[in-house]
Amino acid sequence: MCLSLVRRACFVLCFVATLAASQPAVADTTYAVSFTTGELISYDSADPSGTRTTLLTGGSLVSPSSLAVGPDGNLYIGESGDGSTFAPRISKYEPATLTLSTVYAFSGFEVFPGSLAFQGNDLLIGRNPFYSNTGPIVKLTNATGGPLAVSDYTIGGSLQSSPGLALAPNGWLYVSNQTYNFGTGIASGPVSRFDASGTFVGELIADGSSGLSGPTGMAITPDGSTLYTASIMTGTILQTDLGTDVTTAFADAGGVFEVGSLALLSDGGLLAGSPSGGGNIYHFGSDGSLLGTFASGLGQVGGIATVAVPEPTTISLAACGLLVAASLLRRRRRG
Repeated sequence: MCLSLVRRACFVLCFVATLAASQPAVADTTYAVSFTTGELISYDSADPSGTRTTLLTGGSLVSPSSLAVGPDGNLYIGESGDGSTFAPRISKYEPATLTLSTVYAFSGFEVFPGSLAFQGNDLLIGRNPFYSNTGPIVKLTNATGGPLAVSDYTIGGSLQSSPGLALAPNGWLYVSNQTYNFGTGIASGPVSRFDASGTFVGELIADGSSGLSGPTGMAITPDGSTLYTASIMTGTILQTDLGTDVTTAFADAGGVFEVGSLALLSDGGLLAGSPSGGGNIYHFGSDGSLLGTFASGLGQVGGIATVAVPEPTTISLAACGLLVAASLLRRRRRG
């Protein structure tokens, strides 16, 4: 009787474990903001159309041009404002409570956020090229909570606008040092590099080198080995091996102004939001192949960010194996 119960329990646990093991990894949650409409949406990267959810309706944000996930799990949004009455600001959206609040407003219109990157609880802020906003990267100390302080973070490097930031694990900062010519509609500039103190080190990718034409969004792998840079004038994405500083082509969205903000997926894939106005979000595999294009309906995609969702647990497999071993051992002893 006891052996029969053990076998039944083993079968049930094995069945549950097999189901858990056979399920695919849960896709990342993706967030995106619309510079055009002021919306904030979320979706499952494995099923964009079927899971698209509007978190903030149109008009809730004023020209949001950057987005980042904070260490507290909240979304931080750089709003460029309207240039006259609504000041540029950093806002916070809390997914747990569905609330939007203002973290800090640049009342003097001195900084128009164009990119964001967290350095612990401090927020590094790049500048928006479409507002002719130039100058050093700004640091907002204690952005996630505590007494706020604003200061210039980078030193040297003659930064123009900075629509892309990527912070490596060693503290080095990579910046899309973009110049946008309103007369010709052409973006140019290098990718600049700063050490952990914020001091300019040099150019990682020179203007026009390796196919770079207008550096925009950036993303860096968690181990800091590879940097991705959007080239806005060619619609391509470059990858740089930070061990050798060699830059090569990675992906192609097929058009001018088709790649802007970038975000990495947990499986090594990459998302690219289009600032062209078509609302496209491109999904590339870890090898750079185009896996899909999501028509998000956002117009100009101002920013994009991802949050990894843990895979289903398969710990019950161990219990199944132990019960199988115990059952066999008892059978041998009885024999």
